[in-house]
Amino acid sequence: MPVLSCPLDQLSLLRVSGPQGADLLHAQLSQDFQHWPHEQARLAALLNPQGRMLADFIAVHMAPEQIGLLLDATIAAAALQRLRVFVLRLKCTLEDASAQWARHGLLGDTADDYPASLTPPAQPWGVRRLDNGALLLRLPQADETVRCVLLTEREQATQAALRAELAALPTLSPSEWALQDIRAGLPHLTAATQQLFVPQMLNFELIGGVNFKKGCYPGQEVVARSQYRGTLKRRMYVVSGPAAMQPGQELVHAVDPGQPCGVVVNAAADAAGFWWALAELKIAFAGQKGLHLGSAEGPELKLGALPYALTAPD
Repeated sequence: MPVLSCPLDQLSLLRVSGPQGADLLHAQLSQDFQHWPHEQARLAALLNPQGRMLADFIAVHMAPEQIGLLLDATIAAAALQRLRVFVLRLKCTLEDASAQWARHGLLGDTADDYPASLTPPAQPWGVRRLDNGALLLRLPQADETVRCVLLTEREQATQAALRAELAALPTLSPSEWALQDIRAGLPHLTAATQQLFVPQMLNFELIGGVNFKKGCYPGQEVVARSQYRGTLKRRMYVVSGPAAMQPGQELVHAVDPGQPCGVVVNAAADAAGFWWALAELKIAFAGQKGLHLGSAEGPELKLGALPYALTAPD
């Protein structure tokens, strides 16, 4: 199968520039930015003091003293504004670089399906800098397919041939791209779900988005307490059903129909019109039938399988 291409306009790209940009991110986000191989992308979360997630990022080294942060476009302006508050006297600047850098999604059955000019990194979260300056980031998948994010500079003359090559590829729909994220168990916050979740509720520590050995950052105490005191009562699961689902929609269980037991995080329909979602819900209800969308009378949902275990390795 030829590689499929999808414009990722639903994502924004924030750019942090300057010699102390990594110091800013290290102090404010859930990830370690001081011991970070340049050929690796990293997940990170921006939290409020109560440990609730304001934004999630895929961070990538774009150039010396320059870091890119990919996130949902509906929350990009708010995340940028909040991070700027903490710059103070640090030698760094932050801007929205979405107008300068295009975001593309690529999906192939195998790495061999990719053109030679777009050979993907060998492992998920690996980053390859192409000769023309574009960046290719490989994402984890639930199956053997190979999915990547390509970042290209819109006005860079040396990337004209790459842009033409992308335009010639068969297209993948935004819904199918979102479905790939859901099947891979990779959540993304939107405006509808900000400040609803501690990172562990979205399995964020299981997919590499939380570093428990780094120093303090806003919300760190809440995250650590949830991790080490065994108080976590909610997790993220894959659910499916016949009706359309949207981020922020409540889930209700027949065991306790009077109050919601969870919320939709991300959702997308497959080619047959069947809906799939990542949903945060009470662990106690996860193994029981009777999960419904919206109300106890709403469409019944079924639990699916995540591609990773819901317990951290020893």
